[in-house]
Amino acid sequence: MAITIGLAEAKDNFSRVTAEVNRTGRPVTVLKNNKPWVTISPAAARDSSMEAVDVAIDFMDEYADVFRELAK
Repeated sequence: MAITIGLAEAKDNFSRVTAEVNRTGRPVTVLKNNKPWVTISPAAARDSSMEAVDVAIDFMDEYADVFRELAK
C-alpha cells in the first residue's frame, strides 16, 4: 500500500511522518501540486523478520473501523 501526503501536511507534521516511516519501514511519497516530488524512507534497511509485523500493521490499519465497532 503506497502512502502519499501533500507537501503542506509533510511540512506541518514532519516529525510524526518521519517517526511513522521509521516505525513501519514504509516510505512516504510527498506530493507537490498533486505530483510525486520526494520520497521519505528509513535510512537503515529493515530486517526481513519484520515482514509479519508489517502485514499485521497493514491489516489493522485497513480494518481499524471494524475493530472500533467490535470494541463497542
